[in-house]
Amino acid sequence: MFRPGPIVVGAIVAFGLASPVAGAQTVDELVAKNVTAKGGMEKLRSVQTVKRTGRVTMQGFEAKQVVYAKRPNLLRQELNMGGQLVIMAFDGRTPWMINPHLGAVAPIAMSGPPADMIRDQSSFDGPLIDYKERGYLLELVGVETLGDRKVHHLKLTDQNRQVQHVYLDAETSLEAKLVSQNEIGQAFEQEMSDYRDVEGIKIPFTIRTLVNGVPQGQIVVEKVEFNVKIDDSIFRMPRAPLER
Repeated sequence: MFRPGPIVVGAIVAFGLASPVAGAQTVDELVAKNVTAKGGMEKLRSVQTVKRTGRVTMQGFEAKQVVYAKRPNLLRQELNMGGQLVIMAFDGRTPWMINPHLGAVAPIAMSGPPADMIRDQSSFDGPLIDYKERGYLLELVGVETLGDRKVHHLKLTDQNRQVQHVYLDAETSLEAKLVSQNEIGQAFEQEMSDYRDVEGIKIPFTIRTLVNGVPQGQIVVEKVEFNVKIDDSIFRMPRAPLER
């Protein structure tokens, strides 16, 4: 299932101590429990597209958000901000955006940390599923406390030595927090809560975002639809400005 967090607008504009694990579970056991908790591999693999609508609140403004995702790694986010449409998307090769608020009324290819963030978000099944097949290294750091919850802290390193930290709720086995760091050293955090059942799959309906521990905003999901028809063309960067 595609990663729950948003392509964060803050990317455009910009733990407790680990403890020894008694009777430690292996990382593969934790991943298996996570998959089961979310609905099981068969159910997750049956999903080919996702459309998610909701509201984003960030830095004093609110926007309507629509996110489209399609296997294997196509992603598009639309934000209606003050009547203007902001788009960030990934076609599997090129991250691009249209952002009238930054003067980018024509589509432009993205680079740097915002582009890396979109690529990271585009993994349809999230960071843990098929990590071995992708050549990633997954390590169990330990058991920590997040708020009033115990979590299993996993460290995931990709083939480019980029590190992501995944915190699984020790009781539910669902993702409680994801943390990644961009090339300029900023820690981007997503805290997931209010998991609900959608057609047999657990989805977080509240996603809180932080940068270096400072709250940036929140997404409240209103609707999630699976296997809706989504044309590949919406993920590709247009050659001319969009008119709406």
